[in-house]
Amino acid sequence: MSAYRPDRVRDDYTADIQAIRDRHGDDVIVDWIEHYYASDDVDRDDVMEALGIDHVGTFYELVRAYDVDRPEPDQVEEARQLEMMRLLLDGEEVPENLRKPASWSRTIN
Repeated sequence: MSAYRPDRVRDDYTADIQAIRDRHGDDVIVDWIEHYYASDDVDRDDVMEALGIDHVGTFYELVRAYDVDRPEPDQVEEARQLEMMRLLLDGEEVPENLRKPASWSRTIN
């Protein structure tokens, strides 16, 4: 399990972070942080609402306080985005296959 690292929390956020930990527990917090890192469908506001965080600074302190592994970037997707941006900035037409991420295409099991 990902660990809470109190040495990463600045003193002025310690009480707020501890209140969130008391309210939800480490498992729930880690789960939300993992979803935040892994899913484009979960953004900062979703996590803040779910954990009852009022200030964006508290959110970033919370994320920094937990040792949660980030997923490896998708190198194919990053290359697609770079090529698409290069074409756009050069004023060229972007081919259909570069307009949509591979994850948008339907897959059949």
